[in-house]
Amino acid sequence: MYVPEPFAESDPTILRDAVRRIGAGELITVGRNGPEASFIPLLISDDAETVTGHLARGNGQWATADLSVPALVTWVGPYAYVSPSYYPSMQEHGKVVPTWNFIMVHAKGNLTLHHDDDWKRTHVESLTSFHERLFPEPWSVRDAPADYIERLVRNIVGMEVRVTSLEGKWKLSQNRPESDIAGVIAGLSAQGQGAAADVAREMSQRVVV
Repeated sequence: MYVPEPFAESDPTILRDAVRRIGAGELITVGRNGPEASFIPLLISDDAETVTGHLARGNGQWATADLSVPALVTWVGPYAYVSPSYYPSMQEHGKVVPTWNFIMVHAKGNLTLHHDDDWKRTHVESLTSFHERLFPEPWSVRDAPADYIERLVRNIVGMEVRVTSLEGKWKLSQNRPESDIAGVIAGLSAQGQGAAADVAREMSQRVVV
């Protein structure tokens, strides 16, 4: 990942927490069919050293992936288009162009596949518990018929990436003058709720104006 110094983030805790907020990402592997990618829900461990998920058994990516080649997992979000009109400097000299602000995390590591039903069920229970934790009445895997869950578990393949590198890119206008940063925060905030407002909040927390 290309990461200019102003945008670099390497703190494992910050990267882990960002991954948990985003929730799902792309598992990218290389195999006999070339590069392949699947967008799937993922869990990252507390120490940010392991990423786990699962693929449908019918998804051929797991079968064709070359496990001797490190896998790449990517997460993106939030992101938003930044108009030059947000920059006060546009009126001063006009030397501005459109861009995008975003947060991105990349993890590389050795991929292991899991076919053991106990491993897969434990993973699915952990994944469900994590995403249901904020609901007033969280749904549990145990709420579904046992034979139904057993059938679903048999039809997935577990995946585990032992992370060897973890890096982030927080591109939030850190390379712009303070007045332009304030202009972008105001412009994105004015769009209301959604990704633009999320980027504005990230900028407010990250960038000192």
